[in-house]
Amino acid sequence: MRVLLALALLAVTARADEPPAPVAVAVHVEPQTVSIGSRFRYVVEVTSDTGTEVVVTQPSERVGDFEIVDFGVEAPVVHDGRTALARWYRLVGFAPGEHALPSPSVRWREGGELKDAPGRETHVAIESVLTADASDIRDIKPPEPIPVDWRPWYAAAAAMALVVIAGMFIRRLRRRPASAGGEPLPRLAHDVAAEALAELKRRNLVREGRFKEYYSALSDIVRTYLERQFGLRAPEMTTEEFLLTTARDARLDGVHRRLLGEFLVESDLVKFARHHPTVADSERAWDAAARFVAETSRPPEAVRAAG
Repeated sequence: MRVLLALALLAVTARADEPPAPVAVAVHVEPQTVSIGSRFRYVVEVTSDTGTEVVVTQPSERVGDFEIVDFGVEAPVVHDGRTALARWYRLVGFAPGEHALPSPSVRWREGGELKDAPGRETHVAIESVLTADASDIRDIKPPEPIPVDWRPWYAAAAAMALVVIAGMFIRRLRRRPASAGGEPLPRLAHDVAAEALAELKRRNLVREGRFKEYYSALSDIVRTYLERQFGLRAPEMTTEEFLLTTARDARLDGVHRRLLGEFLVESDLVKFARHHPTVADSERAWDAAARFVAETSRPPEAVRAAG
């Protein structure tokens, strides 16, 4: 219903002798005034001519001064030759005052190069829960004796027991003969992905002009790696569904989510014949995939320390 109202408003305000813009962005918040720590809804609505390709940037963690606690995408609506799509975000903020909320980056094209759609901005007011009347403030009670907490001792004893058990298990594995006929350990996901990337480079698909086959294989390597490394059903998801899922996964930080999003969107554009990359573009995409595999194979703390 909100999307239809946005279309009607755009139709009324547009000049009769001037056609509407190919892509228009509108934003609003519900409600416009909230208290500190209260969640509110932020909606981005994009209307475009039917058939226009639209790419909306997905914020990974924040919108302006606010943290994203939830988000979703509403089904597109077609009306009078225009397509409207809406994304909503559940935000929360902790700084009182009036804050600006800029719209995410929106790009579009009609058979040519991607163009930037004009952004929009709205505002939300955060009110403090403190009041000037402090007559009901009372002094705190004196501290009570702190009871003895035995939980750390229990935890330490359990940890010691686990260390002893692990040591015994490792010793037993080391003493096992190599010819015991045991199953070989499964290969690590990043080792498999690195080998597949090296093999793809040796095939020289880019030098032969087979860009679509090259990007398809590169995308499959990254998606298969994500499935084995993080348990994500990446090969079965569309790019948009997959990016929405990874945005909720704390194991990927914002830098890696943005790198992955740009890589997958570019791969989709090539695979569906909407973009013709250069050799330099293809090599840059391979480097981005190799960097993503190498950095996400280690814990985020190790990556930040190495950087």
